[in-house]
Amino acid sequence: MNFLLRSHLHPKFPLKHLSTTSRTTSTTTMRSIINNRSHLASMPYTHCRTRIVDLLDLDIPEHATDEEYRAIYLQYILWPPPSKIENATLLRDAVESIKQGIAPPVAFPTETVYGLGADATNEPAVSGIFAAKGRPSDNPLIVHVSSIKHLERVTGEPLPEIYVPVAENFWPGPLTILLPVPSSGIFARNVHPFQSTIGFRIPSSKYARFFIAATGRPIAGPSANSSGKPSPTTAQHVLEDLDGKINFILDGGGCEVGVESTVVDGLHDPPLILRPGGVGLEELRSLGAEMGNKWERTAIGYKRHSTGPADGSRNDGSNTTTTPSTPASMNGSTIGVSASSANASVAHFDGAISYEDDVNGAPRAPGMKYRHYAPIGRLVLFSEDAVRDGRVPDKLDELVGNWRSRFDVDGQGKSHEIRGGIISCHWPAFAGLQVNEVSSNGSYSSTSREETPQAALLDAVPNSVYAPITSIATTTGKNTNVTLYDVNLGPDIASLAHSLFGVLRLFDELGCAFIFAETVQRTSNSSMPPSSHPAALTNGQLPAGRQETRHTRRDLEDAVIDRIEKAAAERVD
Repeated sequence: MNFLLRSHLHPKFPLKHLSTTSRTTSTTTMRSIINNRSHLASMPYTHCRTRIVDLLDLDIPEHATDEEYRAIYLQYILWPPPSKIENATLLRDAVESIKQGIAPPVAFPTETVYGLGADATNEPAVSGIFAAKGRPSDNPLIVHVSSIKHLERVTGEPLPEIYVPVAENFWPGPLTILLPVPSSGIFARNVHPFQSTIGFRIPSSKYARFFIAATGRPIAGPSANSSGKPSPTTAQHVLEDLDGKINFILDGGGCEVGVESTVVDGLHDPPLILRPGGVGLEELRSLGAEMGNKWERTAIGYKRHSTGPADGSRNDGSNTTTTPSTPASMNGSTIGVSASSANASVAHFDGAISYEDDVNGAPRAPGMKYRHYAPIGRLVLFSEDAVRDGRVPDKLDELVGNWRSRFDVDGQGKSHEIRGGIISCHWPAFAGLQVNEVSSNGSYSSTSREETPQAALLDAVPNSVYAPITSIATTTGKNTNVTLYDVNLGPDIASLAHSLFGVLRLFDELGCAFIFAETVQRTSNSSMPPSSHPAALTNGQLPAGRQETRHTRRDLEDAVIDRIEKAAAERVD
């Protein structure tokens, strides 16, 4: 009850100081609030005191049972070190708010992105997720559990045999499986709107599994960002989006993967990948070949994006299709249906096999229908041909001209400044544009700082983990000063996957009106050595001993292409 009071009562008037009449009124009000939780949950919380809980402070093992995680949690909150009492109290309040289901959702870290969690069996609490994010109500949620034992306990059923080898090989990890909605009706209806299945996963982040085990609840947890914005990969990203809308953010450091989990439907024959992510087609097919089961025939259950004229065919048995960078809801590509969905089928592209669209028009996995991950600035993708043909400077002039026509209302042709971001992977720094005043490592000299309007914004770069790979330069277009920020992520697909959302958020913080990026280049079938480019940052440092196989690279390519195409406002071919 106290959690709700914190958001709705003035701190100067705690209950213990109220008169008897006031106490009776407050008690009646509180009963009314509790009885009308469903109505209140549909309204976003405001004026919350958003606090960050430091999970890095706890000694949490990488692998432990649910009981062991709960014991660590109880030890910490009951007998915290003297210097950690406040942090332990906040952690207890966060966990209890989930168990009671009467507070806003709690942000928590996973290995992919930060999630926004609530008890998946509590419909008003789940409504709070949609309210905080501004998320469309027909967009399904993924339920996070701490172990297979936990999954089987909450569903009341053993893990289906088809998923056993997948779970053994990819759990804990960035893989979500679809299961039939339990007949017990334990799960909130808004977790699986209009669907007969629910997505479940066990995150590999020890902090996520610790949090889930401490609550003892299955946690519905979409990305902890305002709907449509880039997904958060740090606690600071969550705070920027949801400050004042939630009470607690559990800080477990930077996320390792950077893109959301793969969603698979093993109930369909053949199994379908509904959303690309950290586990991909080649890995699932290879597993099926080794195990002698139908995962060897895994197919693509989403509409793939073309990366250019030369990318129409792949040697994995599937074809890419050219898809404009618009919400999937606008091009009719709502995709994915399991065998449990009567005679409905799914549109996908895999050689000669083709399925029809979902019969009910609702997305069966997050990210399948709506435009996602979009920064504030206009993200423009350029194909290799467009870059080679000099389309980048043409587009710069066009955007600057449009910007001037919107904001130069005095008609006097006065000089203005516009900022732009550039993501460099294969192309040269600043996309080959003619620039001056180049400064590396994300900082200007004192002289150039004085010459640059609103130079205080430049502090966002030195304070960013991307400072070592960021350069700043100026150019002009249509008699307008343009400041460009180039983040050099290099050609490694893992670096792009890990850093994409963070870089888009950096450009938002810098106030970039536009962002230029290359379409993702697919690798050939030849084996490619792993990269050690400095952009592969985890908490600002290189992951120790990171290794990449060809399959991992190809799997990430689909995930990154999907995310960047959904974030883009325009594509230049």
